[in-house]
Amino acid sequence: MEIINNLDGSFELRQSGLIKRILSAMGMEECNSTRTPADTKPLGADSHGRACSRQDRWQYSSVVGMMLYLAGNTRPDIAFAVHQAARHTHNPRAVHEEALIKIARYLQGSKDKGLRFHPSDSNQPRLDAYCDADFAGLWGSEAADDPTCVKSRTGYVIMYEGCPVIWKSKLQSLIALSTMEAEYISLSMCMRDLIPLRRVLQDLCEVFDLGEAGVSAHSTVFEDNSAALTLANSPQMTPRSKHIALRYHFFRSEVASGNIKVVAISTAEQIADVFTKGVTFQKFEYLREKLMGW
Repeated sequence: MEIINNLDGSFELRQSGLIKRILSAMGMEECNSTRTPADTKPLGADSHGRACSRQDRWQYSSVVGMMLYLAGNTRPDIAFAVHQAARHTHNPRAVHEEALIKIARYLQGSKDKGLRFHPSDSNQPRLDAYCDADFAGLWGSEAADDPTCVKSRTGYVIMYEGCPVIWKSKLQSLIALSTMEAEYISLSMCMRDLIPLRRVLQDLCEVFDLGEAGVSAHSTVFEDNSAALTLANSPQMTPRSKHIALRYHFFRSEVASGNIKVVAISTAEQIADVFTKGVTFQKFEYLREKLMGW
């Protein structure tokens, strides 16, 4: 991993060496670049599609492993694309190879990029989050008799002073019955990381004698679904939400105490959108700038 100091005072974490290794393993050192890592169409199992044609040149599982390591450390912008390809490591088809090739072409055009940190002189460190969900996003892309086709995808990113520190893109284990439920589950999963991280920040502020800055500051979670927003801020259940598993309501005490605020954000500004689905290059590049700083 490289740490690059920029002239504007910011610094960047990069893994250019790993990206070059990925491209070399795939024989794509001189390939053309592309502007997004994933197509807008979801990547299904394609069980009856063409078999892999490049297994004699590179191993699918090996490339996926390197990409997962990259996505989990310095490149959250490829997290969704890599995760949906990783789901098919046990039985990859030609369409999945093409998905990896698209990711590689995207990395070719951004191999000198990484996570950018901008130092802040604020005396109240901000720890905020963006969360989103794609309700039954695989419907039509998986076999109709496969329960996976109606599972929703959770996507969220937790940011410290505007820089991503934790991010995730994964299918929900529970089948949500509505968009509101899928969004609420995503919100709950985000809280499982945000709440402990807040406590760590508070402990650090006490250890390093930073006063009340970390303790008194609240965290803001940005949610673009109005129904999930209402349920998260409501102290009671409703007939339409009583079926949602109790384990997803644990964070309400943190909201009630004011430690965490769940507020609305427009879908156009929802950074977590890039963790739940493939989007157009215009939207992807706009949200990537907010996420990565470039």
